[in-house]
Amino acid sequence: MPASPTAHAAAAGAAPPSRVDYASARWRALTLSRADVPRWSRPGLAAVLLLAAFLTIWGLSKNGYSNEYYAAAVRSATESWNAMFFGSLDPSSFITVDKPPLSIWLMGLSTRVLGFSSFAMLLPQALCTVGAVALLHATVRRVAGPAAALAAALAFALTPITIAIGRVNNPDALLILLLVGSAYLTVRAVESGKTKHLAWAGTLVGLAFMTKMLQGWMVLPALAITYFAFGPGSTLRRTGQLAITAVVTAAVSAAWPLAVTLWPGSTPYIGGSTNGSVWDLILGYNGLGRLTGGEGAGGGGANFGGTAGWLRMFNEQVGAQIAWLLPLAAVGLLAGLWMTRRAPRTDLRRAGLVLFGIWGLVHVVIFSTAQGTFHPYYTSAMAPAIAALSGIGVIMLAKAARTSWTALAVLDLSVAGTALLSLELMSRATDAPGWAKVAVPFTAFVAIVLSPLVRSERPSARRLVAVAAVAGSIALLAGPASYSFANLGRSLNGNNVLAGPAGASSGGGMGGGMVRGGQGGPGGQMGTPPSGAMSAQPGGMGGGGVSDEVISYLQANQGSAKYLLAATGSQTTASIIIETGANVVTIGGFSGSDPAPTVDQLAQMVADGELRYVLIGGQGGGRGGSSEITTWVQEHGTAVTDVTASSGTLYAVSA
Repeated sequence: MPASPTAHAAAAGAAPPSRVDYASARWRALTLSRADVPRWSRPGLAAVLLLAAFLTIWGLSKNGYSNEYYAAAVRSATESWNAMFFGSLDPSSFITVDKPPLSIWLMGLSTRVLGFSSFAMLLPQALCTVGAVALLHATVRRVAGPAAALAAALAFALTPITIAIGRVNNPDALLILLLVGSAYLTVRAVESGKTKHLAWAGTLVGLAFMTKMLQGWMVLPALAITYFAFGPGSTLRRTGQLAITAVVTAAVSAAWPLAVTLWPGSTPYIGGSTNGSVWDLILGYNGLGRLTGGEGAGGGGANFGGTAGWLRMFNEQVGAQIAWLLPLAAVGLLAGLWMTRRAPRTDLRRAGLVLFGIWGLVHVVIFSTAQGTFHPYYTSAMAPAIAALSGIGVIMLAKAARTSWTALAVLDLSVAGTALLSLELMSRATDAPGWAKVAVPFTAFVAIVLSPLVRSERPSARRLVAVAAVAGSIALLAGPASYSFANLGRSLNGNNVLAGPAGASSGGGMGGGMVRGGQGGPGGQMGTPPSGAMSAQPGGMGGGGVSDEVISYLQANQGSAKYLLAATGSQTTASIIIETGANVVTIGGFSGSDPAPTVDQLAQMVADGELRYVLIGGQGGGRGGSSEITTWVQEHGTAVTDVTASSGTLYAVSA
């Protein structure tokens, strides 16, 4: 271990340095790069990370509890370790959320340490986003150098949906961090040829599966093809290493589902499944159902992401979230592959291009053709690949433009095309920032006019080249930056996260998102329901309307019953769980369509004295047979007249 500055000073007979001197030396070591790295590299990265932290953390509590479905699970995780393990919606673990629990674990631990609040819940997601920016920088720096790394990190940090998803409690921010980490470790494996790096990459993909199931596996083709094609060693050795990694990935991915399956005691119903099985959830609602739109898909895909098709990434619903740099990324990929066509097989630049290229291509194909439920914010998983390809491509083209008119022409056309796309995307929102609409075309014009000077050897041209570089950067990033900063001015609805100004996200998502008790909830997309009441959720039973007066009545009359209430759908029950931390039976899970509980199970709860009150809405039906439950409750219950729910009828039930 190297000696400290104090030890060196003592050995030399000089006075030891002060703490201020030592701290100053450590700061210089962190901010000033080594001799083989430009001096601006680390300060530049620090600036980008501070920008990402500002965009994700500033005014974070403005988003309230964001997606109340997940917020209820986090509140339950603070009340019960059992509920945390399963990712249950309420502390008694009657039913789980429809995702694996890794993200819930992260937020649950944060709220256990800091206390349950909007900020404590959302902070881990914001930090995941900042960490993903840092990891992307580290990955691109290894394959393409510090300039491309900084450009990629900045593009990623200014992607609107990247920032939006880092400000809500959906699991996607953690998913992205794990995916970028797996890419970093794959690059390390290509460099070193060591199995451990590849196995750790597989471990992170397995954890990504534990975050969002099969979406976490969508990066696997990119990782596997990259290492097989560009990794060192013989073909047989690389094949064996990939086989080991596949086993590791499968083992980590299956750890939680197997634990749930083999759990010795009673387990909650797995939300989103048709039969309470975690395997059904993996293959159905969170698997093939998303692609085919068949049974278990959840439905409503076109209501969120527009009609499936090859231009879906540019449509009204999705375009402003992710499309800003998508064509530039495609140009960067093709140009980079052409310029590295004669490089050795293990060339890192080409490996990085293929890695991020396949990553982006797989996501574009699947998201564009998915017939099931598709939210625009799913595209946040594409953002690292798009940013990396854009950063690598622009820097490679800029360097090649010094000696090639063709490269210069491609670069100029890319700047012009990206600027035109930005103007088109901003034109779709009447409240898009006016400064960006002016800055984009002006700076694009300046960059293109001055770009030929990059070929000049005259010292006087260097300043103008720097001006062109700055102008080009503004032309490329002003549009997405304006939408990223617009996220700070309004609250975001976690049910269907849409970035940018309010006019770019009209239409919102389904229900939820309001914070009870006057704490303020997301507006913008869905508006804010009246204080103390939840808006009705169409269909099913118990369509909301659970006022503070009703909750107080239930608490006063719960007695020894295990559950405070039973009602259909998380749009009704989530806010109650968040406010009270009480055990609540969410009939049918998220949307009220899960077949849990059955009529017999509900009747047994009542007979055992576990449940005294059920909230019935005006409509029945649903896959879970809620109409039968409605009939049973009306036959065995008495309508409560002491309090009035805003929607539906509260029944006191008995066996």
